[in-house]
Amino acid sequence: MRGRPIQEIAVGDAAELTRVATPGDVAQFIDSVGDHNPIHQDHAYAAATRFEKPIVPGMWTASLISTVLGTQLPGPGCVYVSLQVVFTWPVYFGDRITARVEVVERLPDRNRVRLKAVCTNQNRQEVLTGETVLSPSKTAIDYTRRETGSARIAHWALQPSLLAAQATSAWARLGAAWVAAWHQKPAGRTPTTPVDGRDRIC
Repeated sequence: MRGRPIQEIAVGDAAELTRVATPGDVAQFIDSVGDHNPIHQDHAYAAATRFEKPIVPGMWTASLISTVLGTQLPGPGCVYVSLQVVFTWPVYFGDRITARVEVVERLPDRNRVRLKAVCTNQNRQEVLTGETVLSPSKTAIDYTRRETGSARIAHWALQPSLLAAQATSAWARLGAAWVAAWHQKPAGRTPTTPVDGRDRIC
């Protein structure tokens, strides 16, 4: 990914990405922010509303705008100054959403750019419109993405369990070695039992 400074940004520059609102991805988003509004999850509740079925949280759709900005235009290193959006049509689970941004104004003295934003579904209906102002990186950034956020978080989350498992395993091995040493018989001739005046190996 490349983060572009304002010198490399021109009015009319645009970028977009497309994501499908899968139940799994949206459920992770809902759990991460705690938005357990029944309109997003409860089919019986949603059936009684004007939407007739669960709808995707509006901020999931808006977050696609943030993804375009942070990974493509201007790219890594940019930060939000403001964001204004209007949700114009419901997004349903399974919808294919395309988020697009386009530069409409450069403010080089303040290191700011203004972009219009729009999200459309697979039927080309606008589901979100808006505008954002942000500050791009002051220098160009060439960034190679490492492991994904979920993989890194999982790694952090598993560290205590891994350390505990390693400690338990070490103590188990130590205990087994101690017990074996305690019960070990002295080396030497194998004990015998006399039978008919002669020794026979037991």
